[in-house]
Amino acid sequence: MFAQLKARCIEFVKYDYNQYKLILVLFARFASYVLHKVGKIDKSFSIASNVYRTGWAGSYEFGLYYAKLFFSVKKNEGKKLIDIFIRNIEALENTKKFFIDPSKMFPSVITVLQNPEGNQKGALIINYSYYFPLFVRFFDVEAISKRFHIILEPSWAGFCELNILEYTQFDFPVFLQVYEARDMRFITELNSNLIPIDVGPSWFIDHDRFDGKGNLDDRDIDLIMVAAWASFKRHHAFFKAIKPYIKKYPETKVVLVGYPVDLTKKDIERFAKEEGILNNVTIYEWIKPQEVAELQSRAKLNILWSKFEGNNRAIIEGMFANTPVIMRKGHNYGEHYDFINAETGLFADEKSLVQEVESILQGERKFSPRNYVMKNRSCEMATRKMGSVIGSFEKNNNSEWKDCLAVKINDLHGMTYKFVDGKIYQDSYRWLAEQVQ
Repeated sequence: MFAQLKARCIEFVKYDYNQYKLILVLFARFASYVLHKVGKIDKSFSIASNVYRTGWAGSYEFGLYYAKLFFSVKKNEGKKLIDIFIRNIEALENTKKFFIDPSKMFPSVITVLQNPEGNQKGALIINYSYYFPLFVRFFDVEAISKRFHIILEPSWAGFCELNILEYTQFDFPVFLQVYEARDMRFITELNSNLIPIDVGPSWFIDHDRFDGKGNLDDRDIDLIMVAAWASFKRHHAFFKAIKPYIKKYPETKVVLVGYPVDLTKKDIERFAKEEGILNNVTIYEWIKPQEVAELQSRAKLNILWSKFEGNNRAIIEGMFANTPVIMRKGHNYGEHYDFINAETGLFADEKSLVQEVESILQGERKFSPRNYVMKNRSCEMATRKMGSVIGSFEKNNNSEWKDCLAVKINDLHGMTYKFVDGKIYQDSYRWLAEQVQ
């Protein structure tokens, strides 16, 4: 009980009533100012970075000011900040192998999308923010930039962070996927070598894994939540909010799919038991992607109940399965995403969840999410967007660019190619392995 109360208090401070938290930002700005003056630049920037991510009133201006200060005005301090950051990165249990042999990041973490040819550069993409500094630490990035365009695919919203800003130290363009309007504004106003592309990880779904067939009325799962066993996914808050609906409709079937992070399956079961709905909940842990797809195709409604995270892919996967979604109102920075609309789903909070779930499950609303995402959010479209932005840059610089980017997809354990055999990039991977330093 105490742990849950503590988590709720932290969540409240971070994400609730953010428009009233200017006073906290002012205190944070003073702290950053003092730390900067006494030479503790890492702590000074860390405060600005963390506060930017909250979305509190004044946090955007705070983050942008310190990003410009360190990475535009006082670049020597920014370089020192980057060096400290990269030097202090520690290997995780699942990343030790990359510290021993960085080339093991090929091709699932660092993926070649196009071979260089003649005077034309190739292109590679790095997936997941944690690996951005590892690329800088272990590879000769300057040499690689002469033969490849570099694309970064961040895994978390809030781009005032060193994982991303470390790339401003280079004098060549770095292409950056940006999927939040607030972060797009931030990267644009930063006016650096970072070139934004308005796509994100959730675009790169293998839609062929989901058939999207069948009437919702014929499906045997009422609600599905595909989310790691992590505090920020807010399973307990969801159980508490959905409890009145289950009390009214006791045959409701809820399916959870996930894997351990800072919580375990037993924690999730305990949360459900505390709300008296454990008998309504079926939990699947560490199942294969195809099994997840099958469950999505059996569900009537998909739920995302986190208040802050990256560019969630599970809801888009559900849409490809023709399953509408309910997203927690105010998610991330409260943006009204274009992919949540009359065809795909809606927003709700703790007060409105039961009413919205009932309107959908009782057949009062009709959706066609697969039709929408196939037309507006496929991996092929995302690939064309990336190629178009790179092509525009090359054209403006009178350089050659023939867009042949391979379509990649994001699986649970990394990136894979959708249409091509990765062997056609083996020479590129061999050359990149030689750039380990």
